[in-house]
Amino acid sequence: MNGIINLPLFIITSVIIIVAPGPDFLYVTTRGVSQGKKAGTVSALGISVGLLIHTLLAAFGLSAIIQTSRIAYLAIKYIGAGYLIFLGLKTFMTRDQLFSRNEENGSKKNVFRQGILTNVFNPKAIVTFMAFMPQFVDIKISHPISQFLFLGVILSFIAVLWFGVVGYFAGLIGTFIRKYHFFQNGIKYLSGSILILLGLRLALKKE
Repeated sequence: MNGIINLPLFIITSVIIIVAPGPDFLYVTTRGVSQGKKAGTVSALGISVGLLIHTLLAAFGLSAIIQTSRIAYLAIKYIGAGYLIFLGLKTFMTRDQLFSRNEENGSKKNVFRQGILTNVFNPKAIVTFMAFMPQFVDIKISHPISQFLFLGVILSFIAVLWFGVVGYFAGLIGTFIRKYHFFQNGIKYLSGSILILLGLRLALKKE
């Protein structure tokens, strides 16, 4: 595609960025183990849509505004941290078993939406997009939006493949563990703790 610089290098680097463990990986794994392979796969789709939103922000220059505005950056940071902590506390307060056939069928929209928000409100992702994607777009092009979108679709496709596999196998592991009633509450509190720790890590991390 015209205006794209070194596409093979972009693909290789994107794989490295996506595969490297981080909040998205932990979120998908947590959902897979606690709610099954379908929830893990749906959460992967949510993460990928979040990446597409970051692509749009980068394409229209909104990421640059957020990156240069300390107030906007901190607002996104603390909203994201608060949301993760909220999800963790909500998991703790679930009275029923975290995994049930009814919940598995009824929570896909929530899991998908939570995956999007978890990724969108990660300020590190915004900075990464601003530092990473422009390197592969020719600055001589007057309107590089289509180039950003093209690269973003590739990145999101890689993400949905990787996190889909992670979520699926995390679900298989969770299904095996959940056969033993003793582990069910353990999964519940472990999942909630991971989400809360992710939120605290994001909130307390020094820039």
